[in-house]
Amino acid sequence: MSGSAKMQPLRGDAWVFPGLMDIDYDICSYNLVRDLRADTAEALGPYCMVNVDPDFPKKVKKGDFIVAEENMGYGHDHDHACLALIGAGVGGILCESAAPYFLRNSLEHGLPVVELPGVFKTVSQGDPLEIDLATGTFRNVRTGAQLSFTPPPDFILEMIAAGGVYPMLTRMAEEGRLPKRV
Repeated sequence: MSGSAKMQPLRGDAWVFPGLMDIDYDICSYNLVRDLRADTAEALGPYCMVNVDPDFPKKVKKGDFIVAEENMGYGHDHDHACLALIGAGVGGILCESAAPYFLRNSLEHGLPVVELPGVFKTVSQGDPLEIDLATGTFRNVRTGAQLSFTPPPDFILEMIAAGGVYPMLTRMAEEGRLPKRV
């Protein structure tokens, strides 16, 4: 990764959520967000996943993973859901597949989302997990189960390590890696 240190493997416990996880209901209620006029990760974190598990924001530990089934983040292109996940401390999403808007928004905010077929059946609630984005490896520490995936390209790894696209671009500008405007 140019301009940044090699990413270390991510470690955390699993929070397993079956079924379709909708952006505007399951992950973070859009009606609530609209009423609160909340738009930061810190403001949205306390409302993350409360329609599915009312105590989730109080129980999740920084760096834990959400493990989901197909089409994680289904719904509209709002980015409040990934901000709520970040604000709650979620370190990454492991899912069978992700909705395209959710995937893009999450990565642009620095939240890793890995589409990993077979992961849902490989993980139980609370399992300690390890994922190495740079090498494309996943391991369930409790069971020893391992899966592999195609690692994201270097620019995505750099964006995640920076905490999102805007912090990455700020750092690139400070390092002189962006062209000067004329």
